[in-house]
Amino acid sequence: MPPTPERRPAWRRTLHALAVAYGICATLALAVVLVFSDGNAVSYVLGLFAAWWLAPSLVLVPLAAAAGSRRTLAAVTAPAVAAGALAGPYVVNRFSPAGATPDLRVATFNTSAWHGVDGLAALVRDQDPDVLALQEIARSSRAAYDERFGGRYPYRSYAKSSIQGDGVAVWSKHPIVSVDPVTGLPEGARAADVVTLDVEGRRLAVVSVHLASPCLFCSASAEKYSPAGDTANAARVRVGEAHRFADLASERRAAGEAVVVAGDLNSAELNEPLRELRSHGLVDVHRAVGTRPGLTRGRSPGFARVDVVLVSGLDPVATREGAPGGSTHSPVIADLAWPSEPS
Repeated sequence: MPPTPERRPAWRRTLHALAVAYGICATLALAVVLVFSDGNAVSYVLGLFAAWWLAPSLVLVPLAAAAGSRRTLAAVTAPAVAAGALAGPYVVNRFSPAGATPDLRVATFNTSAWHGVDGLAALVRDQDPDVLALQEIARSSRAAYDERFGGRYPYRSYAKSSIQGDGVAVWSKHPIVSVDPVTGLPEGARAADVVTLDVEGRRLAVVSVHLASPCLFCSASAEKYSPAGDTANAARVRVGEAHRFADLASERRAAGEAVVVAGDLNSAELNEPLRELRSHGLVDVHRAVGTRPGLTRGRSPGFARVDVVLVSGLDPVATREGAPGGSTHSPVIADLAWPSEPS
């Protein structure tokens, strides 16, 4: 009689079963995100937290291969591919040669309506950005901000906001040439301006953005706190905002201006707005040169990368996060270079 195959120990069978179960659940979750996008609370939250629930697959793939478990390997392949697509650039960037010498430093920071003032002070003191794109600047706090930081940033522009305590701003060391309110945004979107700067003879269009906040499981009575409405409608507003800002960037670039779109997208990499912005030619600075996931929302480490700097007509050099202070977001600092003149 042929020898009886040796049975695996019970603990190994249990681990393989758990790995297969994880792989199946992660694959289904990935399908939900790709099919439903941000249209409901479940798919939106799954997209927002994807960096966390996809990460185990990167460990399970080599373990399954080493153990010769084809079933486990098959189960975790799809989430591992997605996780690799998210994390791969950060690994590659670690081994890339140093970029050009930066010409301009831009930072974006959601101050959480003044709670992040200590983080903003540290950002200005330690990083000294040339341009700041700020979010959640309460109208009642502008005078205090201007008194404290006006000497460092003499050129300041505040977008009009219909939401109490929730405006965006652009502060600059370089002169403001023009301020153009963004038109064509969907109903429920926050106001924004295209602030054009004269940076030593070059035109730079800067847009500080704060895309519609999610209102997960909220009722109609909560819409006064979330003008974009419920989860599905807020998702549509965010995509509409992203499309409009992408079109604006294309128009300004065609007119010969460099462009910076920076702010709080209320979306992570598997959510639709960031994909929409990148698909129109805007370069995600952190993805281009960053060497770590950069989860900016929440206490470090945060749970999602929602704060971004996107550029057109500028070359990314380096990026990093600053200390949040009392804010629920970390500031993002991006070093940029003007493209080399053709010889």
